Amino acid sequence: MENRMIIRAGVKRNKGSFLGIGILLLLAALSLTAVLITVLAGNSYIRDEMERVGFGDLTAWASDVPDIEFLMESIREQEGVEAAEAQRLIFSEYEANGVESDSQGQMIPWTLSGSRYRFFQNNLSGYREAPEEIGGQEVYVSPSMKSMMDLEPGDTVTFPIARGGKTISLTVAGYYEDPFMGSSMIGMKGFLISEKTYEEIGSVIEETGMDALARDGLMIHIQAEDGITVSEVNRILVENTPLSMYTEFIHSADTMAGFMGILQNAFSAILAAFALVLFGVAMAVMGHSISGLVEQEWKNLGILKTMGYTGGRLTGLLTIQYGAAMGGGVILGMLLAVPAAGLISRMTVTTTGVLIPVHFPVLPCMGVFAILLLVPVSFCILRLRNIKRIAPMAAIRGELDTVSASETKFFRNGIQAGGLSFHLALRQVLTGRRRYMGACLVAVFLVFFASLAGRMNGWLGEDGKGMMDAFNPADLDLGVQVLGELGAEEMEQMVLSYTDITDSYLLAMPSVSVNGTNYTANVITEPERFHISRGQTSMGADQVVLTEALASDLGADVGDFVTIRGNKGSGEFTVSGIYHCANDMGANLGMSREGYLSIGEDDSRLWCYHYFLEDPSQKQAITEALEQTWGGDVHVHENSWPGLFGIISAMHMLIFFLYGVSAAFICVVTGMAGTKILDAEQKDMGIYKSIGCSVRMLRFSFAFRFGIVAAVGAVIGTLAAMGFTDPVVSTVMRLAGISNFASGNSLGSVLLPGSMVILLFFGFAWLLSGRIRREDMNVLTAET
Repeated sequence: MENRMIIRAGVKRNKGSFLGIGILLLLAALSLTAVLITVLAGNSYIRDEMERVGFGDLTAWASDVPDIEFLMESIREQEGVEAAEAQRLIFSEYEANGVESDSQGQMIPWTLSGSRYRFFQNNLSGYREAPEEIGGQEVYVSPSMKSMMDLEPGDTVTFPIARGGKTISLTVAGYYEDPFMGSSMIGMKGFLISEKTYEEIGSVIEETGMDALARDGLMIHIQAEDGITVSEVNRILVENTPLSMYTEFIHSADTMAGFMGILQNAFSAILAAFALVLFGVAMAVMGHSISGLVEQEWKNLGILKTMGYTGGRLTGLLTIQYGAAMGGGVILGMLLAVPAAGLISRMTVTTTGVLIPVHFPVLPCMGVFAILLLVPVSFCILRLRNIKRIAPMAAIRGELDTVSASETKFFRNGIQAGGLSFHLALRQVLTGRRRYMGACLVAVFLVFFASLAGRMNGWLGEDGKGMMDAFNPADLDLGVQVLGELGAEEMEQMVLSYTDITDSYLLAMPSVSVNGTNYTANVITEPERFHISRGQTSMGADQVVLTEALASDLGADVGDFVTIRGNKGSGEFTVSGIYHCANDMGANLGMSREGYLSIGEDDSRLWCYHYFLEDPSQKQAITEALEQTWGGDVHVHENSWPGLFGIISAMHMLIFFLYGVSAAFICVVTGMAGTKILDAEQKDMGIYKSIGCSVRMLRFSFAFRFGIVAAVGAVIGTLAAMGFTDPVVSTVMRLAGISNFASGNSLGSVLLPGSMVILLFFGFAWLLSGRIRREDMNVLTAET
């Protein structure tokens, strides 16, 4: 009974602190659990759906196959192949809403008898029944096409089928879920069309012959036997079947699932890091709260000791109070994570291409719950150890332990008349600095993470240049490929008429065969420009660099040998390094010009001139001028791709969320610390009022204290961000294949996050100080 009375009294007396700690742990638990649900559910769902729709362990995209049955039979009879299925399609470029595709789309015939695909409601909030049929003039698209080309039901997609203006325009009837090509990170896109439309397009392709722009194709889904690796199956098929003669590209299920999950995994890693920062902040605030509570209740704890309560028993009673607040916050946060994860799934469907189902993973969440509760409880017990040192009679006489006492003698100088608010605030901070320690630590953590998020946003840029530079084989501002009768000198003069060229190099992208399978080669005149993750670049003519995806598909690594065939011969090359490039979903390789010319024929039309411009803002004007002047004799591209803008939008949403949670943390921490300070300084406020200090001046001085503390934390957090952002973010970005993250130190990225945190602390403290109006000078006559 006595224990319950003490616990209830303690909760009632310190409900503000307990509520604040509960809210902080709620936010930390909410963020961490939402990330856990999203990652586990998302990756599992993508894998399950790929298996359900029959993607296979390995899928080859092939075209112009003369005898499909012979090819499929030769694949199925190979040792190590359990099953193989062919899915018909038509390769074609496409255009919608004034945006041209940067890779070929795949028109896939659909019938109601198949349950391969799920269809979305038009608002993408859930699924609908499959249509009875797809009309002859209709097409269903991935929801990522909404972020890539702003495609909505009713819009038109145009596919060029053959020269002479033979095109087909289809109306978007809705969205479907594509678990292996649906992400905006994947350039190739599937379009579901009717069987009738498919047959009509096939007839046009056959009739036009060499003038056809679209091509017949297949997706060949291959299932490997247990114990056989994908690279082994690939080698067997190359050696024993004619598959490599028709293959456009080939990808393993792991590669496709990796690309489908790039954004969610990278963003989830950032959110998880932020959640851990929030957890660390909550621990720091809780430690400060415990110290303040012990100091405040020193006398009462001494009285309870005289009544027979031991230090261990008092520690247990206070731990129960804090544990209830922490447990309530963690449980509520984990419960709220379920609708939060559902909201994340619906908000990101136009980027991920799939609607991630929300399931509460019991065992992983129990582990998170144990960590989020046991660690703070253990920390609480550790911080409450001072209770054992309380001497009952000394505590009753008001003698504080030296560890707990406020350093009131630290500031001995008198308050100066000039700048009274500032000097008063500075005196209060210095004499009671331990009370503000929690706010300072919060400012350090939040400024560091806000700076980190701001630097990522600055690196990304309004046009996504940072991400494009990282995902291309090498940096550029503008690429121009000269075709037809146009001369390179004439083209370059037009570029120079708009702005100077500061640097340039040549890049070609021919198709080559690596160990019998066709891939795109990035052939560059300056191999040192490649973005290398491991090893070194391909400086020698007999060296190549591979992406992680291609290395995985080939079963190769740095130091291994691969056989590469071009259109005039073949040769053995050493894998000198691993680099990153998102072209063809990462299935590409890089080599020097000399290396390629040893196996392939040179052609001036192969080479694209990559320029760095003195004034990059002229890119659009240069592009329009070149295309209007020479039309099809020139191909111009910027450092961008259609899905980029959806990614930029997702990144901005993420940063907005981080700033919002940071603001909530600052509000709670200011409320907790400020309330305790105002309670402790009631008599001081009465004295200041009695000597003529205005309420406005006292409020400003109070808010200024938190501004001073936040400024100290902001300086530390900003310096930490300047030193650690790049290596920390580079570690996270490796999940998306980016290893050359370099944020830079612009004036905005350095000053803005710290300034915002200082203003938030000052603003919330100003609002809280409104209670000073209600402070009565009668407190001067009250007993201490």
